[in-house]
Amino acid sequence: MMIFTESMERQLTPDLERRIRQALAEFPELAGRRIIVGTCRNRSVHGEADATNLMIGLNLSRRGQPTYYTIGHELTHLLQPGGLRVVPSGEVQCDIWTLARSDLFCDERPSYLRVPCRKDAWKHVARGVRDLCIEAIAMRRTERKYVVWLESRIRDLLAPAGLPLFTADGARGAAVAPAARHHPRTTD
Repeated sequence: MMIFTESMERQLTPDLERRIRQALAEFPELAGRRIIVGTCRNRSVHGEADATNLMIGLNLSRRGQPTYYTIGHELTHLLQPGGLRVVPSGEVQCDIWTLARSDLFCDERPSYLRVPCRKDAWKHVARGVRDLCIEAIAMRRTERKYVVWLESRIRDLLAPAGLPLFTADGARGAAVAPAARHHPRTTD
């Protein structure tokens, strides 16, 4: 059951309600539980969560509606310690489990997982990153450094793609050219 706070009720649009309901449908663990959806108190963030009270807040003062990624990320926090305890704690872990959960949440580049590409390049690699997140979660059972592995594989995914990347310090970098491939000449 989903409950909207008064502040959310005042600002809720049909599109935003649809987005929230669609996102929540991707979380069977939360079915039948009382989930409170409100607005953010901190306007400098996209969203916030209180796992203990199964409550999320979305920032509606930013340009545009909250993305599915933002909604999914905040709902994933409800599955972390303090909430249902089925997802490990941490913001990076929250990003990994959010992206792995559904293609729906790939509409925006994650905020904490290191994906060193510009926002406009994300749509070209989102599916590949999601697949790597799924693989990393499976790997976690036997490999403690699964996040290091994942971020390394994401860099490997981006490097040959020729996409606009960020440098290690976060500055914009030039597009990385695809690796040259040797094609032997054929003669007629």
